[in-house]
Amino acid sequence: MTKRRIVKTAFVVGLVGLLLLPALVYTQVTGRVLNPRLRTSYPSLSAAVAAAGPNDTLLVSGTLSGANAILDSATDTLPTGLKIVAGRGLRGTLQVTAAECAATTNNAILDVSDRDGAVTIMGLKLVVPNSCIGVFSDGTVSGGDPLTVRNLLIQRATSTASIAGILLAFELDGPFLIEGNTIPSVGSSGLAILVVGDGASPIQATVKGNRVGSANQPTQAGIAVADAPAGSVLIERNIVDGGNHASSVIGIGVVCPLPLPPGPCNDDVTVQRNTVRNFNSGVGIGIEESTNVTVSRNVIANNATGVVVEDGTIDPGETADTVAINFNNITSTVTGAIGVQFFPDSAATDTLDATQNWWGAASGPRDDDADTTDCPEFVAPGCTTPPTAEGGGLPVAVNPATPDDCGTTAGTVTTCPYRTSPVSPAGA
Repeated sequence: MTKRRIVKTAFVVGLVGLLLLPALVYTQVTGRVLNPRLRTSYPSLSAAVAAAGPNDTLLVSGTLSGANAILDSATDTLPTGLKIVAGRGLRGTLQVTAAECAATTNNAILDVSDRDGAVTIMGLKLVVPNSCIGVFSDGTVSGGDPLTVRNLLIQRATSTASIAGILLAFELDGPFLIEGNTIPSVGSSGLAILVVGDGASPIQATVKGNRVGSANQPTQAGIAVADAPAGSVLIERNIVDGGNHASSVIGIGVVCPLPLPPGPCNDDVTVQRNTVRNFNSGVGIGIEESTNVTVSRNVIANNATGVVVEDGTIDPGETADTVAINFNNITSTVTGAIGVQFFPDSAATDTLDATQNWWGAASGPRDDDADTTDCPEFVAPGCTTPPTAEGGGLPVAVNPATPDDCGTTAGTVTTCPYRTSPVSPAGA
């Protein structure tokens, strides 16, 4: 190597060292938050946020505990473009006690409601005590500014804790992205991911690629959307596992909370390419009093009930008119399992569309009563030969009981044409 090349190589190596070394030094310190732009580290998130400017990145290393780990909307305003991420090669951890969480404004570790624009939280580990929320945003404070929550690991502090993982309340506008997070269990009365609109404004939200629940662990509720009257919400490619635990109630819910608002709660919610499984005492996917919901290409396996659609009191018949359950694999090994259960409004004007699904048998679904020819129903195209016996797949149930569960009249479930082999692609 020539002398000139040696000098040049040494210069390049030195320049790289000058650029990277400060970040490496700061991020190796346990329990600190580095702002690379300011070349300063802080003992707490709150102090780092107070000093940050627009579009800054804060690198969290080691474990921050107690007040050092907390952001509270009463005191912490996040500048637009702020990113709070784990330091290089590390999993920055935030951990608080139940008393410390209860002392915050909204019982949350990261309350990012007061933000001046888009904010990103990425790569952190949150250890959440009982009755505490991991990440929280209140739309009445945020004004609907965008939020991204990506690649977090959210764990319960104890085996008996019930927690909320990520909770967006009264939100509007957006967009909101909740992606790639892992929440192994939220407890017997916990909820992993909840997106609640303000009941009046459009909202844009995507819940994608998250892993919720694990074997033998309780997760009362996995992913839920509520009170989003307009806009677009996508729930896609998530794995939600009830762990075959008796306290696991529902995998994915699109619901209208009480008290009921004066009109439909949800518009344009798409639930697609998810795997929802092992709610062996509960429901895979539930839709309650919600309109314009599409459930497509999901694997819905080993649940006591695969899909429940409840249409009770708002705008008679609206749920059946606008909900579509198509191209899903709905199977179960749970004794007495139901594939689709429909509670129609007494004034329903249409059927529930549950066509093009795989029910676990090439002969299609059966019904849950003593009839012998209800399901699958005879309807062209698709089921062109009147069945001589029930199908062999999971049953369809209509409650209160009607003469026919499957059919083409209002208040029944249309299943034809049905799939004679599993749908592919499907699931997460």
